Amino acid sequence: MFFFNKKEPVREIWEEVNLGQVKGWQCTPFLKFPNVKHLFTGKSGDFNLAKHRPTVFPDKGVDKNRETLCKLLSINYENLVVLPLTHSDIVLDLKYDTKEILPSDAVITTLTNIPLLVTYADCVPILLYAEDKKVLGIVHAGWKGTAANIVEKTVLAMSENYQVRPSQIVAAIGPAIGQKNYEVDEDVAKKLSDACESDEILDRLGKKPKADLKLANKLQLEKCGVMKIFVTELDTASNHAKLYSHRIQPTRAGRQGLIACLV
Repeated sequence: MFFFNKKEPVREIWEEVNLGQVKGWQCTPFLKFPNVKHLFTGKSGDFNLAKHRPTVFPDKGVDKNRETLCKLLSINYENLVVLPLTHSDIVLDLKYDTKEILPSDAVITTLTNIPLLVTYADCVPILLYAEDKKVLGIVHAGWKGTAANIVEKTVLAMSENYQVRPSQIVAAIGPAIGQKNYEVDEDVAKKLSDACESDEILDRLGKKPKADLKLANKLQLEKCGVMKIFVTELDTASNHAKLYSHRIQPTRAGRQGLIACLV
């Protein structure tokens, strides 16, 4: 466990977790919150968590995998909320338990025993938590969502709807495609650099610019006042033995997930 008290021993910020059928990573600063469960899953055993096309994975295995994941984390599968992703900047404020979830790429809630899941292959998964107000948020930020400032809008929603100060939020940016593997067109590069007000996210040494999506989201979080931000170095493209990467594996790329729940 990670401790904020400097007198206590400090372990790694990101800890690999083996739950048997499911393997993944936890951001250890979040382990100090007894009412928050979370996991960034990997692909071990072809543990695909999304129904998507094109893919070689049958849809019928997805629900079973989701149920297994919830069981291993001791959270209620029947209450699982899976975001219908559209690469948008839409933030859902989940105020009551419902199966009618509108398309969105981020969700915030104060509800307990409602597991939240976003799936991804190269996009950026982000976990947010404000302990004082007990507000949980998860974000799926592809390049379109990043360009549309979705993580900033999620922080704003937490502030406007639950009076959370950005300085109260702890953020974890999970495995995503790394800069060295993420070439983008010039128009995409401009949209991303404009969104985070920095060219620091771009490497222009090659024929096409390469973008750092994790850094872009970190800069956006810093810009809106979040100070405790923990970013994993795990690159989905470079670690495709452990993680799905759409760029590397195309139809063999399933989807890993970020799951989180207030208990």
